[in-house]
Amino acid sequence: MRIAGATTSLRNELHRLIRDDPTFAVRTHVPRGGAAYNSGDHDLRMYLVEVGQFKTIASSADGKQCLLSIHTRGDMFGELGLLGGPRHDTARAMRDSVIRRVNSAKLFDLLSSDEQLNWHFTRFLMAKLLDQQQAITQLVTMDSEHRLAATLLRLARKVGRRLNLGMQIDAKITQEELASMVGTTRSRVGLFLKHFRAAKLVDQLPGGYLLINEPALTRYVECGQYEPVRWGTDPIRPVNGARLLRGDRELSA
Repeated sequence: MRIAGATTSLRNELHRLIRDDPTFAVRTHVPRGGAAYNSGDHDLRMYLVEVGQFKTIASSADGKQCLLSIHTRGDMFGELGLLGGPRHDTARAMRDSVIRRVNSAKLFDLLSSDEQLNWHFTRFLMAKLLDQQQAITQLVTMDSEHRLAATLLRLARKVGRRLNLGMQIDAKITQEELASMVGTTRSRVGLFLKHFRAAKLVDQLPGGYLLINEPALTRYVECGQYEPVRWGTDPIRPVNGARLLRGDRELSA
């Protein structure tokens, strides 16, 4: 079960319901930096992104922040609010955005009477659970360098834009945010990215965007190998003398 397919199926169902009843999910503009909801809010709605991009952030008791996920056009987020109680995360717009706020009362009524909607909604939740389990497994079993590589792959496949030379992560993510997702420090993320660039697994684009060599980075995540994999029209080879990191050990390329 793939999260992309489950999301598409549920999104199509929601659009069908919106066409039948526009009040089912009211359209709202959220400016860049604005929040769809904040931690602590009692908000029973879930959200559908029509335009723009959101990130969900959780904070610890000592004020440290963790980037949980990024949501772009067609994605749904905030479904945990349907459980009731206060929110434990904040959803903030990364650019000017337009979202649909799904009416929870109408959604619950339809879930009890519309078997097709119920199935697609359940499938969507199951796919998100599987995706989160895989992320937790990587967090527990991989060293920090491989966790960063796996995180970049997930981001590229979720919010990436395919170019001739690779996949551009179409979101500006700071090294601090990557560190919070990976469970390491900003300085180590910077060091890992430096060696990834030396091995031509990633590249830096103007504006701070990252370009991902998906085949080469996938090979590294799955096999721990920097084998020649084509990036556009150029063969990918480790740079002679480059120092590559695995966990807390340095490896010569």
